[in-house]
Amino acid sequence: MDPNPLPRRRKSTDVRRGEIAEAAMRVVASQGTRQFTARVLAREVGITDGAVFRHFPSMEAIADAVVERMESLLFADLPPAGGDPVERLGGFFRRRVAAIGEHPELSRLLLSDHLAQLGSPAHAERVAGFKRRTRRFVRDCLLQAGRRGRLRRAMTPDVGVILVSGAILALTHANPRPGDAAGLARLAEEVWAAVETALTGVAAPVAAPAGPHAARAGRTGR
Repeated sequence: MDPNPLPRRRKSTDVRRGEIAEAAMRVVASQGTRQFTARVLAREVGITDGAVFRHFPSMEAIADAVVERMESLLFADLPPAGGDPVERLGGFFRRRVAAIGEHPELSRLLLSDHLAQLGSPAHAERVAGFKRRTRRFVRDCLLQAGRRGRLRRAMTPDVGVILVSGAILALTHANPRPGDAAGLARLAEEVWAAVETALTGVAAPVAAPAGPHAARAGRTGR
């Protein structure tokens, strides 16, 4: 045994806050709001109950951090405006599949009323806003594609929104090997090629991801 072991480095407040928010997302999504307690979160993170409140003043503040973390994961690295709208939509599709694949609790929280049960209507309203913002982004891309003649004649933006959103939802629940980011990225490319073909009426090639984290970068693979 080392007679002079190095002292353990204490994690910063920002790191601990992030860990607690992530733990809260997992707990609420998988176990419900009854398990949203300082004791359960402390056990998840590996700290004492009291340490939770050294980083957050209240459970309400932790719920706020959960919503903030959800927004960051859902909308990080959105493809910039401009360029081909179908390619921009493909970049969004890949990024959203990767985000929910890495954090499956996101999908559960979006589809449940758990955050509304935490006691603040503002949380539920913000999550509803995330859904509206997603639909608006997809629909705007499709509207632009339609104006440029990129959609097949029978495809409307409203139908396209359903196709894209449904494919994302199905993909995030169909990964046969949880944690296999590269496998999910390959599957996402195949599904996106099918969706793009349905949207445009032009057969789209399946692009090979550049690496296991290609989907996270929001690349279009073209």
